[in-house]
Amino acid sequence: MSAPTDQDAIAIIGAGIAGLAAARVLARAGASVQVFDKGRGVGGRVSTRRDDALAGGGRQFDHGAQYFTCESDKFAAQVADWVAAGVAAEWTGRLAVIDCDLDACRLADPPQAKQRYVGVPGMNAIARRLADDVAAAGGRVTTGVRVAPLKRGDGRWRLAAESGEPLGDFAKVLVTAPAPQAAELLTPSPALSNAAKSVRMSGCWAAMVAFDGPIATEIDGAFVNGPPEATALSWFAREGSKPARSEGASEGPVGGSQWVLHGSPAWTESNHAITPERALEGLLEAFWKALGLPPQPVAYAEAHRWRFALPENPLAARAISDQALGLYAAGDWCGGPRVEGAYLSGLAAAEAMLSRATSA
Repeated sequence: MSAPTDQDAIAIIGAGIAGLAAARVLARAGASVQVFDKGRGVGGRVSTRRDDALAGGGRQFDHGAQYFTCESDKFAAQVADWVAAGVAAEWTGRLAVIDCDLDACRLADPPQAKQRYVGVPGMNAIARRLADDVAAAGGRVTTGVRVAPLKRGDGRWRLAAESGEPLGDFAKVLVTAPAPQAAELLTPSPALSNAAKSVRMSGCWAAMVAFDGPIATEIDGAFVNGPPEATALSWFAREGSKPARSEGASEGPVGGSQWVLHGSPAWTESNHAITPERALEGLLEAFWKALGLPPQPVAYAEAHRWRFALPENPLAARAISDQALGLYAAGDWCGGPRVEGAYLSGLAAAEAMLSRATSA
């Protein structure tokens, strides 16, 4: 396969796992690749929040994707590389399933046994590793920039930031934003835009909570089931149970224990307009109910709402394209959700773009 030339410069919108995976393949193939993301850092929902304002250090929370599994050979090979590089490790936390009704919550059958991995020292470590690989192959990753609606002229894409700053001319553009946001960027191709619009993505209220001391439970995380009137939660996990994290007065810089609580899609949808403070109240109340424990004083708490956390009806295709326009789209809403789905979608998009470059 021949390498693309500079005339085949590619822009990728979104520095999540899909965008970075695609960028690495393309950069290693010789393409001129630039990745743009509106966030302060790379990773998208593979995110780690640090409370660095605290004296003596900070707490950290994986408040987006909680872990990843691998089922395909391609992703298994990538995970093995991450583990060997020390940016990922297997998480052997004690997980449970908790069923809730209006009166109480109770333990159900345990979750299916499988290997679960996390980034080290935080989930975003795997995204940062991908970004480093992109840079090493000659690609560029720029964060903190919002790309304006796409414009086309003289057969090329002319990208600009919403601030008006020109970002360059490109032969091809790959959009890896969440489906509703991708649909807006993909409007030059009605077929792609409509495909993205067809995907429903549920939101998720996430709470990052620290306590002065340990919580009296023997589980490190749980999948929580129940209608929104019975529980606000779908998941919770103790951060210190993950590899390379520390907590507790004798280990961590701030002591205590840190937990991430995720609201269920149904509860989040019903409460999407509430304040972060109200979200914290609802999630903490559900947390104590799930554990069957009285409330404990909170040392630190913050809530974050992921507007587009999980695709409810992902497309069948791993990536979609309008090759006549040089416009492509990928993400966890293509071909299957979660970290593995995003990674494989990015690979599929890159392969489609390179195949087109070779046959053109």
